[in-house]
Amino acid sequence: MNPLLEILQQTLMDNLAPRKSGILQRGAIGASVIVLTVALSFIALFFLALAFYSWMVLYVIPPLAALATAGGILLICLFVMTGLYFMLKSKPTPPSQADETAQAISALAALAGDELGKTVETNPKTTLLVAGIVGLIAGKYLQ
Repeated sequence: MNPLLEILQQTLMDNLAPRKSGILQRGAIGASVIVLTVALSFIALFFLALAFYSWMVLYVIPPLAALATAGGILLICLFVMTGLYFMLKSKPTPPSQADETAQAISALAALAGDELGKTVETNPKTTLLVAGIVGLIAGKYLQ
């Protein structure tokens, strides 16, 4: 079984290690951009509300100006949430790499089955003993 472990380790190192570092790097950049955008949006929304309130105080009493400002902010939030809902509603197309990964896993499973078959052929008594013990344990825990 040692060659199987070497093949599995090499496959994991070749396929997953380079992609993971790129994904992590892109993920960190994307997360920092999102955090910066959200922070600046809150600041801009605060100053927009303050300017709107200051303008409204000139024409109506302060409680009505505050009410109009809050209503405007809620209306903007409603538009943003509706747009976000429709953007998230559309389903992205699955990547074609899933087929390649499934093929690689099935090839490894076939190789593991061949290795296990060779072990069973060379040690039939040990295989029978292990299968019996596993069967007894499974029977005891599945009752």
